[in-house]
Amino acid sequence: MLPKQHRLPLRTELRRVKKEGRLFQGKLFGLLLAPSPKAQTRFAFIISTKVHKKAVKRNRAKRLLASVLRELLPQIKSGFDGVFLAKKPLIESDFKQIKQETILLLKKVHLLS
Repeated sequence: MLPKQHRLPLRTELRRVKKEGRLFQGKLFGLLLAPSPKAQTRFAFIISTKVHKKAVKRNRAKRLLASVLRELLPQIKSGFDGVFLAKKPLIESDFKQIKQETILLLKKVHLLS
């Protein structure tokens, strides 16, 4: 789990990011990114039942994504809100693949220093 100050909390915040944000696509997930009214960079994860029916699989993918982000937080620029939108290949991916894809996508959007 991400530290509380780095979690995007409410549905209203998610709606704002969907409305104002830009979508960047990767192989395993998409990233909706919008400027944040807060100083901290905050993230949320959306993994629908279309990705996998079993909650165990969806929760595992969410935990893997969160642990990758926890490692990268010191290198991520502040002032943004991001929402990770999972795709089906994320379920079969391991930690190393998810980390590589996350780094690649964050570099693509110039969030990684």
